[in-house]
Amino acid sequence: MSWRVIARREFDDSVRSRLLWGLVAVVAVMMAVTSIVPLAIPAMDASALMGLGAASEFAAMLVPIVALVAAYLAIAGERESGSLRLLLGLEPTRRRVVLGKFLGRGAVVAVGLAIGFVLASALSWVVYGGLPVGAFLAVLALTVGLGISFVGIAVGISAATPTRARAMTLGIASYLGLALLWDLLPQGAHLVVEGSPPGGSVPAWFLLLEGLSPSGAYSALVTRALSGADPALPGPEALLGGPVPVFLEWWVFVLVLVAWTVVPLLGGYWVFERADLN
Repeated sequence: MSWRVIARREFDDSVRSRLLWGLVAVVAVMMAVTSIVPLAIPAMDASALMGLGAASEFAAMLVPIVALVAAYLAIAGERESGSLRLLLGLEPTRRRVVLGKFLGRGAVVAVGLAIGFVLASALSWVVYGGLPVGAFLAVLALTVGLGISFVGIAVGISAATPTRARAMTLGIASYLGLALLWDLLPQGAHLVVEGSPPGGSVPAWFLLLEGLSPSGAYSALVTRALSGADPALPGPEALLGGPVPVFLEWWVFVLVLVAWTVVPLLGGYWVFERADLN
C-alpha cells in the first residue's frame, strides 16, 4: 500500500468528522466577528487590512486547536484499537503510514481552514467595501501554513505515543505551550535583561524569541504582509525603532514554521519505527 492510498483514506475519513467541521465553523464565525472589531474603536481609522490583522490574531489561537483535533489520534487511535496492525498487514512501511497520515490530515485541515477563512473574509468585504487581494492571499496562505505546522506536531505526537490518553495529554500540552503560554518567555526575558516590561520599542532578540513558536512565527509573517501592503501599518522597523537585522527577515520565520512541521514529524516517526506494536 502506498502513502497516496493512506493519505486519500485519511482525507476521506476526516472529511466526515462533524467535530472538525464544527471547529472550522467556529473559526470562520470568530474570525469574521473579530475582523470588524476595528470599526468599534472610534479613535481608529478602521480598514480591511486592520480587520485582517485582527482576524489573524484570533486565528493564531484557534487554528492550532483545529489542527490538533484533526490529527492527534491519526496513529495513536488506531494503535490502541488494534486496527494499525491490520493496516501494516497490507505491507506499507511505517514511514509511508506516517507520511500518508500527515498528508491526508494536512490536506483536510488546509481545505477546511481555506473555506473558513474565505467565508470570514466575505463579511470584511461587505463591511469595508473591498478587500486587498494580495494581503488577503498572503494571510490565507500563512493561516493554512500554521494549520499544517500543527498537523505535523500532532501526527508526530500520535506516532510517538501508544494510547489515546497520552496523545491527548501531549496535544493539550503542546497547544498550551506553543499557542498560549509562549509569549510569557520573551516578556519574562525582557523583564530580566532590561529591568522593565517591553514598552514602545523592543530589542531585536525580543522579536526573535517571540517568533520561535509556530503561532509567533505566523504573527510575525502576517505583520510583514500587512505592513508591506500599507506602510502606514507598523512593521518590525517601528517596533525596533531602526533597521531590521538579518535574523528577523521574513524567511527566518518561514523556516521556523517549516521546522515545527518537520522536526516533530521526524521525531515521532523515529519513535514509531522502533516501537513494538505487539
